[in-house]
Amino acid sequence: MVTPPLAPFLTPSQQAEVPMRSLFVAIPFLTLALAQPALAQPRLGEVIGPDKVRAQASLAAQGYRLTEFETEHGRLEIKAVKGETRLEILAEAKTGKVLKVEARKGREDRE
Repeated sequence: MVTPPLAPFLTPSQQAEVPMRSLFVAIPFLTLALAQPALAQPRLGEVIGPDKVRAQASLAAQGYRLTEFETEHGRLEIKAVKGETRLEILAEAKTGKVLKVEARKGREDRE
């Protein structure tokens, strides 16, 4: 265990508090850092674009590459990739409003 620089001047109970304080400061920052990748994708209610050009631009701004764009039953079915993250997005065809987002990590073998 690393002793704090003020260890000679602190009581044993105060010395035990120093690492706990560090944890209380570090945990919120780690939580935010780990949440960042999840924030870089379309969210429910966001408008991704009612046509292929706008959807492609919106996804490209977030670092994704559009791989599939289909319209079926009044819905847009959009697929995009960014590294090993694959997105499947369901949106309203008229407005481009995102209804559902599924993100998957890792690559799957396709035949």
